[in-house]
Amino acid sequence: MKRNLKFWTRYTWESAGVVLAAAAVLAVISLFSAEGLDFATFAAVMPYYLCIAAIFVMMMINSGSQTLYVPLLLSMGETRRNVLLGFHYYRLLIIAATLALCSAVWLLMPGEVSSVGLRSIPTLLCVLLIASALGSIMGTIFVKWKWAGTVLIILLCGVAGGTVGFAGAASDKFLDMARMARVLSHFETLPWWLIAAVPVFLALDIAFQWLLLRRQEVKL
Repeated sequence: MKRNLKFWTRYTWESAGVVLAAAAVLAVISLFSAEGLDFATFAAVMPYYLCIAAIFVMMMINSGSQTLYVPLLLSMGETRRNVLLGFHYYRLLIIAATLALCSAVWLLMPGEVSSVGLRSIPTLLCVLLIASALGSIMGTIFVKWKWAGTVLIILLCGVAGGTVGFAGAASDKFLDMARMARVLSHFETLPWWLIAAVPVFLALDIAFQWLLLRRQEVKL
């Protein structure tokens, strides 16, 4: 188990680097499109770019983990139970690291946007958990039915491209504090349906993974 946790911890920090790189791309797009940039406002917005990047990176990496790293660990002699526990440990760690970094930025850059961001953490946590579960479900579906997994990956890439395009087109408005505060205020309220969706998606994710792990063949 110790070797398993060491592997997933290293995997988490490598994945975190990808998240930071994706967030930097979104930030650069905003910088080129924004007019009259206010550094304090931009810094307060950065955690949202970080969360957007984490959502798409986790979905892609979680999907790839099911097709590549899970069979690799099984071939190295890890038990199926340890692989399942280690994978969920990695997911919780990267979500915790993302939200901790967001909170640190908002605490260091006080203001209206940062206050809204701190109050929005429960909502962001639910969104990140659901996105992580969806990525894992997508990976298990791809392992079992490649055509269905391919369709889901295409849809994900389309949504990612649309998000990047929206970030570039709306960055001048998004960096306006008054407009931004009105938009982000919707994240302060944690809707009941989002709370209810989290255990549903996590339960489906765990069920799919365990059913796949029980029958998954080790390919050397």
